[in-house]
Amino acid sequence: MPSRMTSPKADIRTINIDALKEGMFVVSITSQTGKTSIAQSGRITQAKQVTVLKNKGVKVVNVDWSRSVFAEQDSDQKSTEISSSSSKPKKRSGESEKQAAKKLFNEAKSLQTKYFKQLQQGEPIDIEPMEKAAEGLIDSLENQSNAMLCLAKIRAKDKYLMEHSLNVGMLLAYFGRSLGMNRTKQKQLLMGGMLHDIGKINTPDEILHKPGRLTDDEFVIMREHVVHSHNILKEQEGISKIMLEIASNHHERLDGLGYPNQLKGDELSAYTRMANIVDCYDALTADRVYKSGMPPTAAFRILLSGVGTQFDKALVEKFIRCMGVYPVGTLVKLKSGKLGVVVERNELKPLQPVIKQVFNTLTNTHTEVKLVDLSKYAHEEIESAVSARDYGISLDRYLSE
Repeated sequence: MPSRMTSPKADIRTINIDALKEGMFVVSITSQTGKTSIAQSGRITQAKQVTVLKNKGVKVVNVDWSRSVFAEQDSDQKSTEISSSSSKPKKRSGESEKQAAKKLFNEAKSLQTKYFKQLQQGEPIDIEPMEKAAEGLIDSLENQSNAMLCLAKIRAKDKYLMEHSLNVGMLLAYFGRSLGMNRTKQKQLLMGGMLHDIGKINTPDEILHKPGRLTDDEFVIMREHVVHSHNILKEQEGISKIMLEIASNHHERLDGLGYPNQLKGDELSAYTRMANIVDCYDALTADRVYKSGMPPTAAFRILLSGVGTQFDKALVEKFIRCMGVYPVGTLVKLKSGKLGVVVERNELKPLQPVIKQVFNTLTNTHTEVKLVDLSKYAHEEIESAVSARDYGISLDRYLSE
């Protein structure tokens, strides 16, 4: 299993699987009888997760005590916790977690809009508020990833640039976490994504929002946004190397046919390769004024078709594994003819997520919204991912509830 980087304040403890409890944050497996690996670090939220690990032969795990949340703690546990209330969020109920996630997400969108306007007017930006927002978003991605990914799917068609940038940042941080990157790098990935297309403030609106294929001359102008992004960000204080790399190189390709500098192969860092994948995925799945986004499964096929030339093969496969076969926000059609929106992944049974059932294709009617855990309904099975537009369905209302 690959080694995992942890944050500087991590308090890693090695414990027997029998001592693993709800609330503990597992970072790696250290002893096992099989070949099980965990796709990403994360908190144990249900006792059945421990049972699954035991059944797969896991004997000993590493737990980050500083990121664990215990419902009840004895005096010894209390003495080992980091006392600062800002080091980790207080545990909230599921509903309040969702509301907190929604508040953080909307605050980040407002901040994004503010930065774009300031830079458009030639004013410098204060990066500190973005750092604080990024910390909060990373906490929510850790504790309420399903809620945050649902929010990321809610798009206003006339605000593509702002929402695309924020979503690329969130997905980069989520992807980075699945690869075992520490919080510092997750934060830089998130901030880099939020600012990666900042150069488009200098792209004429008639080209930026053109509802159709660009002419050769227009495409030349559009491609210049990457250079603009680099030039804008290098003048700002607090911009890290990773953030600048993401903005400068997210349109480069492994085969050297990208732009603006035709970098190739080893010239592209892991962060750049991640950004290439995430930027393309979000662009393919997002709704715009002139077109509807494609289902995630279709976007995955396009990413896979570009491995070795445009994208890094290993990272594409890891990204798909990170997002899941049916990512949160996907509209799926069941073999029964019913449609549902994926609202929660099932990491143990990826083909059986939790959905909100919303439509019946046999009667062509909306149904009463019903939460369905497909792992508990043997007769229900996903047939395919489908486009909401084909059925006249607006997913936003179901994703925001």
